[in-house]
This record gives sequence, C-alpha cells and structure tokens, in this order.
Amino acid sequence: MRNKIEITKKNNKIHFYFLTGGKRYYMFSQSFSKGVYEFFRNGRSEAELYNYKLWHKNPRLDKTIEKIPMYIRYVIKEETAA
Repeated sequence: MRNKIEITKKNNKIHFYFLTGGKRYYMFSQSFSKGVYEFFRNGRSEAELYNYKLWHKNPRLDKTIEKIPMYIRYVIKEETAA
C-alpha cells in the first residue's frame, strides 16, 4: 500500500489530503504559498516526505512538512476508531 499526499488549490488556499487504502481523507488547509504548491503539485508519497533533504531552503515548506506526520497519525487513528 502506497500512502500519498495530494493537494487542491481553491480560493487562494491549499487543501491537503491523505490517500491510503483507496480512500481520500482531508487533513488541513493553509494559505497559498508558491513553494509549497510547487512541491506538492503532483502529489508526494509519504516516504518522500520522510526523506526530504532540502531543509532550510524554504521555511514555509519546512513548516508544512513538519506538521504533516501529525495529521497522518490523526487520520489513521480516526479511521481505525470508525
């Protein structure tokens, strides 16, 4: 099973979704940032986030990547509780 992060852009916001087991779960939204949008534009696997090597190149992207694992854990916890 390959877990993936996808985004959509609407109304100057970026909406993040976690794809796992053929299902799509909403995680969070944030204000549009070109660097964040460009990084996630085509989707990223969960493994790619854990292997991210460009820390301190884009502080906004760094902050977004740091909070994604917390949201992933929450989504998985809620899915198993349902």
